[in-house]
Amino acid sequence: MSERSRRDGRRRLDAGARAAILDRVSALEPQTKAPGPEKAGPDQRTEQTPEPVQPDSTTRALRAAVLGNEEVLLPQLHDLWGSLRRVPVDEAALESNLVITASRRDPAHAAFDLLRTRLLQALDEHGWKRVAITSPTRGCGKTFTAANLAIALSRYENRRTVLLDLDMRAPGLAEVLGLTAPGPISDWMRGVTSSGTQLQRVGQNLLGIGGLAVGLNDRAETYPAELLQDPKAGMVLDQMQEELAPDAVLFDLPPALNHDDVTAFRDRYDCVLMVVGGGRNSAEQIREAVRRIGDDKPILGMVLNRAEEERATGTG
Repeated sequence: MSERSRRDGRRRLDAGARAAILDRVSALEPQTKAPGPEKAGPDQRTEQTPEPVQPDSTTRALRAAVLGNEEVLLPQLHDLWGSLRRVPVDEAALESNLVITASRRDPAHAAFDLLRTRLLQALDEHGWKRVAITSPTRGCGKTFTAANLAIALSRYENRRTVLLDLDMRAPGLAEVLGLTAPGPISDWMRGVTSSGTQLQRVGQNLLGIGGLAVGLNDRAETYPAELLQDPKAGMVLDQMQEELAPDAVLFDLPPALNHDDVTAFRDRYDCVLMVVGGGRNSAEQIREAVRRIGDDKPILGMVLNRAEEERATGTG
């Protein structure tokens, strides 16, 4: 089924499908109606003939739809994407935080355009959706990379991108984007809050930022590795993917060498983008980070980030 058909819940029924449905409908229909009570004398025996039952309106409508020659519209699936709360774009905050793909005034934005194209080619080729973005250590600019890449991806028409702040030890994505988190993302991962509450869409703006939804976080989590590995978190992510039908999901994860969060979460992502800090990470650190992730998780690329050399922060 095409992406449009999947989102709209539209499907044409062929002859075989129609016959199968009609068989099921016939099996479910009551054939006769039980006779009602009648008054009779003590010596009088009354023979009653069962009355035929007319199909109810739902059954008649279903039969008409199945037998019709026109395209049948099955019940439409709810698409949560259009219902997400819109948040305004703060151009000054984005520029201050070096989100260069927003205004595109910095020529370096072209590097992210190239990265997004290669990323989408890899996702489409392998059928992947979920990308982990991490780094060997802190201060390498992984959050900076995640924000810029997400905005670059959002410029593709009819593509949906979801960006989640899952660095729950040091959440920083909300600050980088100049937005306010609606609450702790850990509540959403535990199923306490819904995707419609936790996730927000970027509103209309003059920068051309389009199909982007963000899941932000406003506080640190005490046991993030345990939460990331919890089956409930996997169910929440699967449900989000059903509700929003994103083309790409980017996870801003903690550094791979600092804790075991990235390893604990490895069953939830398809591939990895490794952000290496220029002048910060040794070759041995990079090799060890890749080793911890595991050979079965493809490394899509190594991003050498020099943008944070003069602006080292605790997020990134």
